[in-house]
Amino acid sequence: MPKDTDTVFDLEAFFHLSPDLFCIIAADGSYQKVNSAWEQMLGWKSADLIGHSWLELVHPHDIAIAHLPDAQQNLHLEIRYLHRDGSYRWLSWSLSTSPEGLTYAVGKDFTTQQQQITALSTERNSLYNLLDQLPAFLYLQPQDYGVGFYNQRFREVFGDPTGKPSCSAGLTARDWLPWTNPKRKS
Repeated sequence: MPKDTDTVFDLEAFFHLSPDLFCIIAADGSYQKVNSAWEQMLGWKSADLIGHSWLELVHPHDIAIAHLPDAQQNLHLEIRYLHRDGSYRWLSWSLSTSPEGLTYAVGKDFTTQQQQITALSTERNSLYNLLDQLPAFLYLQPQDYGVGFYNQRFREVFGDPTGKPSCSAGLTARDWLPWTNPKRKS
């Protein structure tokens, strides 16, 4: 775009427009610039962050995967980041490093979605644990006709060629249920 002396681009206003986290990180890993969303999303003011390492706020269990991309490389990370109140938020980061060594990053909070996934997984596991204790045999077959969930009583009656308590990828009911596979003899 040609430069026009009458046109002034207010990049500062553009930088602070997004509800997502924007930041510029120096080659040494320190924040050089952050947008106002940091205070709204994580409670940190610009003055709290500028000059500090971006790794200071990463959850200790996520440090191993939290790294800046090499020059002219794009990277996507999902890590937990410290809120000023002491809690952690799940952030999805898109990062890109310039040839000059500056990393440009955009972070989006997906804590609510991560909590929902965790809650659903916990509920599913609780349901499977309950179903596993039923005195009647139970087999839940997925739509792809693979082997799905089968409870303890089912395994006692029909056996389990995999030795695994629930899901066995690659097998179908025809592979091991005697009434569905004429080649298999009990």
